[in-house]
Amino acid sequence: MSGNGMSPEALKRLRNLANFWNPRMQAATDDADLARVCYERAKAAAKRAQRNGQPGAMHELAKQLAQWAAEMERQDANRPRRHPA
Repeated sequence: MSGNGMSPEALKRLRNLANFWNPRMQAATDDADLARVCYERAKAAAKRAQRNGQPGAMHELAKQLAQWAAEMERQDANRPRRHPA
């Protein structure tokens, strides 16, 4: 175990994941593309977690996305309109 409590194998897996995802995130052409890459990353992580014994991982991801979307919708609904009807 290293000083951070992770085995060398776990650190290697994290390094490999970073080496896979970081270039894709850096290559994103705009925020929408970056969001797509991050969504794919989160979905891949949830699928991996399910295969490794966490059957609720995809559901947890869905809950977090739904909470984020609801907060954005709430903020948008409370935003003053430029041209009131």
